[in-house]
Amino acid sequence: MGAETLSKPNIILIVMDTVRADHLSCYNYHRKTSPGIDKVAQKGVLFENAFSTAEWTLPSHASLFTGKYPSYHKTLGMNLFLRKGNITLAEILRQNGYQTIGITCNSLIGSESGLDRGFQEYIEMCETPLSLEWLKNPRAIIRSLIYGPDFNTFRATETIKSLLKRKYWRKPIFLFVDFLTCHNPYNPPRPFQKKFCKNFDESKLYITESVLNRFFRKTTEKINDENLDIHKLRSIATGNFWDVQLKLKEMEISREEWDIIKSWYDGGIAYLDYRIGNLVDFLNNNSPFDNTFLIITSDHGESFGEHGLTRHAGGLYDNLIHVPLIMTYPDVIPKRKKIKSIVSIIDIFSTILEFSNIRIPELEIQSKSLYPFEERMFHDFVCAECGRREFRPGYLERGFKCLRTASYKYILSHDGKEELYNLKSDPLEQIDLSQEYPEKRAHLRKQLERILDISYFGPHLTIRNERMLNRLKALGYL
Repeated sequence: MGAETLSKPNIILIVMDTVRADHLSCYNYHRKTSPGIDKVAQKGVLFENAFSTAEWTLPSHASLFTGKYPSYHKTLGMNLFLRKGNITLAEILRQNGYQTIGITCNSLIGSESGLDRGFQEYIEMCETPLSLEWLKNPRAIIRSLIYGPDFNTFRATETIKSLLKRKYWRKPIFLFVDFLTCHNPYNPPRPFQKKFCKNFDESKLYITESVLNRFFRKTTEKINDENLDIHKLRSIATGNFWDVQLKLKEMEISREEWDIIKSWYDGGIAYLDYRIGNLVDFLNNNSPFDNTFLIITSDHGESFGEHGLTRHAGGLYDNLIHVPLIMTYPDVIPKRKKIKSIVSIIDIFSTILEFSNIRIPELEIQSKSLYPFEERMFHDFVCAECGRREFRPGYLERGFKCLRTASYKYILSHDGKEELYNLKSDPLEQIDLSQEYPEKRAHLRKQLERILDISYFGPHLTIRNERMLNRLKALGYL
C-alpha cells in the first residue's frame, strides 16, 4: 500500500473536540501545550485564521462533512440529526474507491446523529467512567485507576493503529476520529492534571475544604496567597452547564481562579497532544502510510469567563469559533508554511476532494478548496451560527448568526440585536461599535443575508429521545 501503488492519498482527519486555537503553542500560546502538534505544523501548513461554523459539536461536524453552513444542512438548534438530503464527505470518498472508517469518542455524533453515513465502519467509543460499558473493559478500569480518567483517548489511538496494521488494505483509507479529551470536566490523566498548575495542591485543598466546611462552615482556604474555593472551581469544570452559566456572575470568579481552571484544560490539551504525537510517530514509522494527507483541526473553542460565558455556548465570539487547522503531506504541502487569510472548516470538504483528484460534486456547498496551499484571498468573510436551544426547561438559549472578515465581526441575534467589533483594534471583542458605525453594520448585515438564512435558528424544544437526553446529561448540557 505504498505511495507507488496508490493513485489517491490516504486521508486522516483528526478533530480535537473543544480545542481553541489560541491554547496551542504553535499558535503562540504562552504554555507549551502542544509540542507534538507543533512538530506536525513544522512539516506542513498552519492556517492562522481558521473558524468553525458553530459553537458546539453537532452543527460544526455536520458542516465539516457537508461543506455547508448550518442553516443549509439544517442541523441547528435542537435538530440533532443530519437530514438525508445532505451528501457527506465519507459518502463521496466511498463512491470514489476509499475505505472509510470513523471513530468518535463523542456520543453526540454517534450513529443516531446521521453523521455515520458513508462510513463502512463507524466505531463509537463513548462510554464514560463507571458506565456499564466501561466496567466491562478491565484494561480501561486498570488504566483509569493508575493514571486517572482517559475519556477513551488511549483506546481510540490504539484502535487506529490496530486498524492501520491490517494486511489486506487494497484501497486508500479515509479515517476520521473525534477526540473528546479536552471537553469538560477538564480532568486529564496524571501527570497532566497538574502539568501547568504545579504549585496548586488540589488534594490538600479538598481535605482542608471538608474540615472547614464541616466545623466552621467555611469553604475557602488561603493557599499561595490566594483565596481559592476548590468546590467552586470543580463545579465550574464539571457541573451542569446551565446551572454554572446562570450562577457565573454571583460566583465572582477571580482571574487567578480562571487561570487554575484553564491549567486543567491545558493539561487535557497536553495529554491529547501526547497521544496524537504517538499516532503520528506510528504513521512516520510505517511506510505504507507515508502518503497520508493528515489534517488536524477542532470543532469549536471554549469560554473561560470571556463575555460572562463559560464552556461553549451563548455566543459566537472568537474564543468559541477560532480553531486550529494544520495540514501535512510529504513533498507536496510546503513545510513551515503559515497562511493568514481567513478560512472555514467547511473548506476541509473541498480541499480533501481536490487533493484526492475527485471532482467536487455540483451541490449547494459553500466550501472552497485550500489547495494549492499558498497565501491568497479564499473568502471575503466566513460565517458561523448558533441555534436556539432549550436544553433546560424554561431557559431558552439565544440564537446568533455572525459574519467575520479579517478586520470586523458582525453578530446578529434572533431578537434583532446587533453587535459590531473592530478586530484590529479590539481583538477581544469588548467594544460594541454597532451604534457608532451604522453604515458598516448595515453593509455586513447585507453580506450575511446573502450567505445565510437569517430567519432559521432550528427547532428549540427539548428533545424527547431518552438515549440522546442521557448523552446530553453525561456531557453536562442538562
